[in-house]
Amino acid sequence: MTTMKVGMLVRRPPHDVFQSFVDPTVTTRFWFTNSSGPMVPGAVLRWDWAMYEVSTRVTVREVEEDRRIRFEWNDDQPTTVELLFVPWQDDTTYVRVTETGYTEEGEALVQRVADSTGGFTTVLCGLKALLEHDIVLGVIEDHHPKGLKV
Repeated sequence: MTTMKVGMLVRRPPHDVFQSFVDPTVTTRFWFTNSSGPMVPGAVLRWDWAMYEVSTRVTVREVEEDRRIRFEWNDDQPTTVELLFVPWQDDTTYVRVTETGYTEEGEALVQRVADSTGGFTTVLCGLKALLEHDIVLGVIEDHHPKGLKV
């Protein structure tokens, strides 16, 4: 089974980092532009990225306070994402993101895992800037500027 894993140390306590993913008023500052609700067990949410005019359904499977969130997403080719919040030295948190359930093969699989790796790394960079420095980087929008052909 193919698994995508990325991680980042965030210099904030696990509770703060966890809450930034659970509370859409915070998450919209570094990831998606709108959510239909908070990440709670059993919730079926809609996340929007207005700048790309896309949305997806998110089904929250598990939430362990300050420790872990597991959800399924992507309407066309669903995968499972786990966010793990690992306490670290000096009241910091290592965030590990794991995505599984890819159905593609060959080059399509390589491309999907590469896109996911880059996407979640970008999300974690935005999270880090927000929580450590109160800076909204806008990295999700700038990752694929509208109209740019490369």
